[in-house]
Amino acid sequence: MGLTRMPDLELYRTIVENFHDGILVVDQEGRISLVNQALLKLSGLPREAYAGRNIRDIVASGIFQKPSVILRALQEKQTVTDFQQYQNGITVLVTAIPMFDEENRLIRMLSITHDITELINMEKKIKEIEKLSAKYYTELLELRQHHSKRGIITANRQMKEIIDLIHHIGQTDSTILLLGESGVGKDVLAREIHETSKRKESGAFIKVNCGAIPKDLLESEFFGYDAGAFTGAKKEGKPGLFELADQGTLFLDEIGEFPLHLQPKLLRVLQDQQFTRVGGTKVIQANVRIVTATNRNLEYMVSRGEFREDLYYRLNVIPIHIPALRERRDDIPLLIGHFLRKFNEEYEKSKSLSMAAMDILCAYHWPGNIRELSNIIERLVLTTKNDVIEPNELPVAKQSQSTDVSLSKLLKSEQTATNLFESVEKNLIESMIQREGSIRKAAKTLGVSHTTLIRKMKKHDLKASST
Repeated sequence: MGLTRMPDLELYRTIVENFHDGILVVDQEGRISLVNQALLKLSGLPREAYAGRNIRDIVASGIFQKPSVILRALQEKQTVTDFQQYQNGITVLVTAIPMFDEENRLIRMLSITHDITELINMEKKIKEIEKLSAKYYTELLELRQHHSKRGIITANRQMKEIIDLIHHIGQTDSTILLLGESGVGKDVLAREIHETSKRKESGAFIKVNCGAIPKDLLESEFFGYDAGAFTGAKKEGKPGLFELADQGTLFLDEIGEFPLHLQPKLLRVLQDQQFTRVGGTKVIQANVRIVTATNRNLEYMVSRGEFREDLYYRLNVIPIHIPALRERRDDIPLLIGHFLRKFNEEYEKSKSLSMAAMDILCAYHWPGNIRELSNIIERLVLTTKNDVIEPNELPVAKQSQSTDVSLSKLLKSEQTATNLFESVEKNLIESMIQREGSIRKAAKTLGVSHTTLIRKMKKHDLKASST
């Protein structure tokens, strides 16, 4: 006996019953009119628990750990998507879709419940993988940084050219002017100049910040003083920085802050390697190599009469411009790895950065350059609770907005209930024919006639090829 034609309603019920996600339909008052097997399995309740009951009774029984999505949708009369958790511990994503009649009156509510337990477990696994990736990435950075020279860590082509230049001129006594923003590492390069020169063995490397010494003490600090030079002076006098740096290197940081009235005396030392102490008459010889640095525009200062032109040209023999950190972004991961290793060892921690956090730091503008980067990494190592540092823990001004699209947003659809069923019907027919291998077998499994299935296939523009 052949199969009889099943009404469309019965076909829809068959589709709903075979649907992988949980389906629940209630009327405008919340009375349950349809529930499929998938929802029974998810909720852990038998069909009798739903039959003829109001959704409010189901909610009141406490099977949901969170407020009901379908009740919210009934109240708001609009599509609502949110997470819910059943009392059996299963977490689901529920989308409730209202259906209206021709007069725009709410007549029923359809809810689709999707089990996301597997998705949550996958998310946990991904986080574990990210932690391992962050750990291994940090270790890789630590291995790469061992190839650096002393405190200079770089993979940047321009920085490598600067280092090559420093090594080339290291054996000379030429005066070098280091230019660049605050925090780019001018002091590190100044020390490298000394370490690659013959003066490394014969004299000391002495660094002085010209802007940090009070102006009334600058002369005595730089050139020293004789006994009785001024009130409070030591009886035996005191050597200045030039004497202490004899046969070595004197690094004058922030040279743009050097007072105008003392610049002629500094120029004399540079030209003649000679000076006299404050309050003294004896000419002192000092074989000193001068390296200066500034973040100011000395040419502009010369034009305004704030810096001597002859001194500027004497200092500007070999100018070296150090690029800002934002201009050498390929060095940011290396420097992060270096500072993580340094501060982890210093504070006995084991912190690492997630890849997302690393991306944000690599995209950051870094107005404070390497000094700012060092300070931020130290702060993160000391203040973050977890071993893997995440984007929300970064204290930088520019944090990237999350580009993740939540599952709930993806499932918020403007489709009507009719369009939704059309899509479900088409997908079910396609998958059933593919599984059964023929239209007749697929129709039998679905509980419809062969002609009904062909009619549905034509409706959805599916090609018919019976066997």
